[in-house]
Amino acid sequence: MSRMKGFVLAFMCAIVGCLVLGLSSVWLNIERMDLAYDLNKLEKELAGRTSLASKLELERNNLISPYRLKRLATMYGLVPVGPGQMRIMTDQDKSQPK
Repeated sequence: MSRMKGFVLAFMCAIVGCLVLGLSSVWLNIERMDLAYDLNKLEKELAGRTSLASKLELERNNLISPYRLKRLATMYGLVPVGPGQMRIMTDQDKSQPK
């Protein structure tokens, strides 16, 4: 009889061990899928931000292009400064009271 109890105990331990290993495997697979989803989401966000940065850089370069600035200056009646019309501001000029 004691031999039968040992066999039943070993069998139950084996079943519990298999259940623990199976549940651990399922849990790890779920965690892996969550991490893959998060990684995919972060990759999409990085691609979006990279695309936006490229578009903003292109827009900035377009806005400060010399051709566009010259055309706008002509449209608003601006002309290049003549001799004596430009005053260069230095730190010393800013510190003096007016």
